[in-house]
Amino acid sequence: MNIPSITGFKLLPQNYEIKKQNADNRSLFGLRMASPLNIDTVSFTGTPKGADKAWEVSKITAKSVRKKLQAPANRVFRFVENTFNDLVANEKYPKNPLTEISCRLKSETSIAEKTGSRKWVNADEIVKHMTDLIGAKLVLRDSNKAKVDAVLDRFIPLIKSGKLELLEIENKRPIEIKGLEGSQAAQYDYASLEFLKKMTQIQNDIWKKGGKKQKVKTRLEDDFTDANYCAIHFLFRLPGKTPATFELQVLGNNVNEAKHIDDIVWKKLNGKNSADSNPDFDKLFEPFVNKKFFAEEPNAKEIVDEAKAKFNKYRSEVFLVQRKKDPLPFSKRKKTEVFSPLMYKLFPSDIEIKYKLSSSDYDFNMLQKTLLRGKKKPAAAKTAKKITKKDKNTDNIQNK
Repeated sequence: MNIPSITGFKLLPQNYEIKKQNADNRSLFGLRMASPLNIDTVSFTGTPKGADKAWEVSKITAKSVRKKLQAPANRVFRFVENTFNDLVANEKYPKNPLTEISCRLKSETSIAEKTGSRKWVNADEIVKHMTDLIGAKLVLRDSNKAKVDAVLDRFIPLIKSGKLELLEIENKRPIEIKGLEGSQAAQYDYASLEFLKKMTQIQNDIWKKGGKKQKVKTRLEDDFTDANYCAIHFLFRLPGKTPATFELQVLGNNVNEAKHIDDIVWKKLNGKNSADSNPDFDKLFEPFVNKKFFAEEPNAKEIVDEAKAKFNKYRSEVFLVQRKKDPLPFSKRKKTEVFSPLMYKLFPSDIEIKYKLSSSDYDFNMLQKTLLRGKKKPAAAKTAKKITKKDKNTDNIQNK
């Protein structure tokens, strides 16, 4: 579904997100061509810190936060679009380094859920402290370090001119390489450490020259993820009368495909809502989150804990394999991603038979199919409504 240019947005609906894939932009050199943006999903995963439903703000408060961020979000979206639009691969320039650019403003539901773990109680406090309210993502077609450095080099003149401030860098590394040094430790990095340090030094020098004692916060070599998730997370700020702080993720396309599924899985396992889920997907995770599911079993907790441990192991295997895949060749048609299969049982055989469970349902390939099936159901329901001409006004209602 195409929407107009990123300029002049009205208030972003709660489920609004953009995903940029150019039909005809330019390569790294030449004239810039504009093209429409598409709606899609991009999610940003946080870490639960003592989540408490009682501390979650109301939907009214969450909605007011989104309203406050309307103008800053539009500004960020225009900035990301204008800076990287021409690097997205297309038929004319299939070797361009990006497959897509995505941006999103955090949903009301996600805002409320996160306040439950951080205990921020009003809109001003949330806007001040929740740094990932506005998010963007650059998805790499080719994750060769030299090419990624070239993409990130576009930030340098913006930082030097004061049009952009770099606040933080987190270089996410897989736990598998913890303990290794030098080139072995950096084998899964997307950008070179030298370039990330260069960005940091340039920003620090600018602040020092301006009399600021502030320094860029960095975790370049010790930010290991148990899920073997690889990415670079930046925190930037667009200065001005109303500064706009936003999180930017940089990661490869193959990892991004796994992350889309894993983000939804993470939310299900942690009792959070996801607009990208569906009843079939939710039902799969009942054994993990419904304490009454194995009520008849004296060792219910042991069954669940062991299944979770095995499933988390599998998730980490998927991410590592995805990171090792070769660069993605450009294609006009989006191909279905093929993930590493789940080769072991999550639950004991007798438990699977008794409760009609199948470990294969948790294979990422099957989870992907379950999510895709869920996307088709609303469309069918909408068609039925058109035929019966009933409840027309409900067709355009979307909740997240």
